[in-house]
Amino acid sequence: MVVERFKEETKIKIVFDEGKGLGYARDIGWRATSDNIKYVAMVDSDVMVDKSFFHDALQILEKDDKMGALGAKLKPACNEKGVLAKFQMKNLAIHLHWQEAPYSSGVVATHTACTIFRKSALEKVNGFDPYFRIAKEDSDIGFRLSYLNHFATHLETGKRVWKINFRYGRSYVLISRKHPVEGRLWTKKNIMLTISLILFPMKLVIWAYYFSRYLKLKDVSLREVLVLSLVETARQAVRTLGMLYEVIFCKEG
Repeated sequence: MVVERFKEETKIKIVFDEGKGLGYARDIGWRATSDNIKYVAMVDSDVMVDKSFFHDALQILEKDDKMGALGAKLKPACNEKGVLAKFQMKNLAIHLHWQEAPYSSGVVATHTACTIFRKSALEKVNGFDPYFRIAKEDSDIGFRLSYLNHFATHLETGKRVWKINFRYGRSYVLISRKHPVEGRLWTKKNIMLTISLILFPMKLVIWAYYFSRYLKLKDVSLREVLVLSLVETARQAVRTLGMLYEVIFCKEG
């Protein structure tokens, strides 16, 4: 590990999650900080962020004691070629993420890829829940959060698209079990996607829906709209399969 080389000179504390998943790992991480620590920064291994983000975020957190956390928006970077790599760079979720209003507007939940949390806020909500072993551990926090108009570079790869989206589908079930109202599982969208796994013509309806949404994006060519909407339809199918897998084969708790 790279961090091992700096352990002695920087007094880095290394904690091991024992393979128990994201929620557990993030929770033992912030709890391992010293008592006098006021803020906890979380930066994923595939994220690069400039120093100005931390400076600006800390200034706001110092002035606004109602703010629980501030995150940087993510801008994908990928040096791979191919359809899946292109999708990771330009998919609809990324564009919607960029449209999120920055501070001082609040959001339902920020990501944990590049975010500074007020430690007292984490304590107030009892930290991250180990129950969220796959994903959605950030959505579960649920106190007042916001984004800054800073962009952290998120290193992407097309090689893990299907695996990651299958896991996200499974995480929908986990969040719905804990938050049945906010994270309602059987929305109209999820019902439609589930039916489309059986009735192929429904796939055309779903593709047409995403085609129309991608068509509204300004930085995407018509050819890209066609390709991206096809990949988006396939991605939603994989997420739905992940969701059904968790419902059928994985018992609660």
